[in-house]
Amino acid sequence: MDDIGRHRRTQRPVLRRPGSGPGLRQARQKTPGHGCRAPGSNRGSVPAVDRGASPDRGQAGAPTLEGQSAHRARYQTPLKLSDLLHGVRTLGFLGSADTEVLGLRHDSRQVRPGDLFFALPGSKTDGNRHVRQACAAGASVILSELEPPPAPISFKAAWVQVADAAEAMGRVADAFFGHPSADMTVIGVTGTNGKTTTTYFLESIAKACGGRPAVVGTVEYRLGDARSAAPNTTPVSLELQRLLAQFRDQGATLAALEVSSHALSLKRVEQVDFDAAVFTNLHSDHLDFHATLEDYFQAKLRLFDLLTRPSSSKRRRVAVINNDDPRAAAVRRAAAEAETVLYGLREGAQLRAKRLELGPRGTRFDMLWRGRVLPASIALAAQHNVFNALAAAGAALALGYPEEGVLRGLSRLRAVPGRLEPIDEGQDFQVLVDYAHTAAALETVLRHLSEIEHNRIITVFGCGGDRDRTKRGPMGIAACGHSDMAVVTSDNPRGENPLDIIADIEAALKTAGLKNYKIVPDRQAAIAAAVSMAGPGDIVLVAGKGHETVQILKDRVVDCDDRQAARDALRGLKMP
Repeated sequence: MDDIGRHRRTQRPVLRRPGSGPGLRQARQKTPGHGCRAPGSNRGSVPAVDRGASPDRGQAGAPTLEGQSAHRARYQTPLKLSDLLHGVRTLGFLGSADTEVLGLRHDSRQVRPGDLFFALPGSKTDGNRHVRQACAAGASVILSELEPPPAPISFKAAWVQVADAAEAMGRVADAFFGHPSADMTVIGVTGTNGKTTTTYFLESIAKACGGRPAVVGTVEYRLGDARSAAPNTTPVSLELQRLLAQFRDQGATLAALEVSSHALSLKRVEQVDFDAAVFTNLHSDHLDFHATLEDYFQAKLRLFDLLTRPSSSKRRRVAVINNDDPRAAAVRRAAAEAETVLYGLREGAQLRAKRLELGPRGTRFDMLWRGRVLPASIALAAQHNVFNALAAAGAALALGYPEEGVLRGLSRLRAVPGRLEPIDEGQDFQVLVDYAHTAAALETVLRHLSEIEHNRIITVFGCGGDRDRTKRGPMGIAACGHSDMAVVTSDNPRGENPLDIIADIEAALKTAGLKNYKIVPDRQAAIAAAVSMAGPGDIVLVAGKGHETVQILKDRVVDCDDRQAARDALRGLKMP
């Protein structure tokens, strides 16, 4: 079963290199500060990490992939520059095409002798401002969208002018690391909600079938027991190719990738060869980055363009689409050149769930697939997790994974960090932590909780700063509209005043005539307040940050783990 999903490369030149993990040493130092504090900690604060325009929500403090035998950022055998520029749209050149390249960097502070430095333009800083620093550190090549400097120049690096530095970085990295995605099954998952859980189901299925899967996503980057914190849902193209090469060299048979709309817009996955692309759903999100909801959707569709491009080395390409989503037909048109699997609950889906038995600790259902009824069970509660299971199963079945292995893999996934994660300290009410940070996701979770036997639902939530302001009101209305009590608090305020964000939420609540809320700006105090309100049979939902372990403030990053805050609050209660 180990060879399931492997592909032979088709007439494609290969520059084989050992892989290495991306710059994973940069996990943020965890420090206490306003809003969320680690009990007993006395460490000082550190500057906030600037995530620029990206919404990706990372995690600090995870065990890393470092220390593996294949983890090397440098190589003893150089490649010629000309070998790395196939397909790159060059506009100008200065120097020798035979210049040797030992490594690739997009951070001038990490450059070592023999490296190619990508001078990328950016929203916060411009890599071209750091070219001299890179050259002083020994860069052998500069790749930039700017014209080569006039001769004579004060440094010896070759200069490559390109039309699009981000696109060029992906091509060069793919060549440098030997086209790693061609040597394993790669499944990309895009959509507003459900990406993380779908990739976890894919990982579990591959393991159940004897494979060695890797996962790249919001929670972490992972292969077996080796893992590292995820600074972005989808890494920049250089780091993604480096990571895929490391996975390949350590025997990965499958890579399940969460593919964000930012990654697609910023060309982070342009050179990844996908075997399958999954569309989960579309709801309003990230409108701080995308001009409109339609622009956001078009960014998602780019994954299906990449899936079906003629240059793909994959023999079989599958589009897996949520048939119950209103945009399913449009996604199907975008994936017209691929084999299509529609999944869902409605008629017309090739993979359909029927006879759902929803429970607080999991769900049983029948999967209808190619005329067969496959009895399935998952340990994750809620109907939306049935959709996530179907998405993963659809991709796996279409790519040839055996039915019994798929069913076994679905049943073996016990939990996903920060996704309806229970916190149990022996109390007589439920406390759940969930990543829901859009109005649609929050409403979906709360609708599920309302169907479970309970007394009251108490929801803690906030909205992120320097992000889509249009979702603040809808999130407040979703929380109050589906809870008995909502506690409005701070999320990741970033550069904004947390009270201003809360004011935006409260304005919408007042307009809607909703009064079942209280405001507690400090997030740890808000969680404690919700726990103290709860009585027998109640459900406390702490929404928005899920697996995250830090909070991003204007001037620093502080410890903030909703799960630990909930445990601390519960331990502070006088249990009967």
